[in-house]
Amino acid sequence: MTRSRAFNRFHRFTAKKRRLSLRAAVPNLQDDVPSGNEAVNHREELHQRAWQKDLMLELIDPEEA
Repeated sequence: MTRSRAFNRFHRFTAKKRRLSLRAAVPNLQDDVPSGNEAVNHREELHQRAWQKDLMLELIDPEEA
């Protein structure tokens, strides 16, 4: 086997090992990453808070509403 062929095979081997280790680590990292659903819940929370604030202002001074 020539030196360049051995060199390429070694690098393919190490790249494969690196990919396998990264794929094994990805599920563990996904637990730490917030999903897109949390942003929707945050929007709903802000909407609810604004609605409650509007209600409270209406109860405090109903003549302005």
